[in-house]
Amino acid sequence: MRNSHERIAAEWFSKAESDLNFAKASFKDFDEFYSQMCLLCHDAVEKFLKGFIIAKGRKPKKIHDILVLLKECQKIDEDFASFAQECRILNRYYTPLKYPSYFPPLSKEDAERAIETAAKIQEFVTGALE
Repeated sequence: MRNSHERIAAEWFSKAESDLNFAKASFKDFDEFYSQMCLLCHDAVEKFLKGFIIAKGRKPKKIHDILVLLKECQKIDEDFASFAQECRILNRYYTPLKYPSYFPPLSKEDAERAIETAAKIQEFVTGALE
């Protein structure tokens, strides 16, 4: 039987995968809603990072800033540093996309890049835990 950290981390990963899969399906099926896809990718990355922290027996901060979470992951595995630029881009979407603002709508290219980033982080986290 898995320990409680692994079980809780698996729940985080399941939610993250659901967010990412919905973003991928939306990208395939719609020619709009790119901002929402980017927000889903931010949420997926946040959950993948928190799941990794939990799987390593630590408690993640209750925040949505994925750069802070990435730094926490780097304390465990320095190779997470390679995602800093991509996380910086995703991070700046969080608040403006959730609430009314003057942030311009995001493009198909933005959504594609966000999906690629979330998928790369998913793959990295999975590999780091094997």
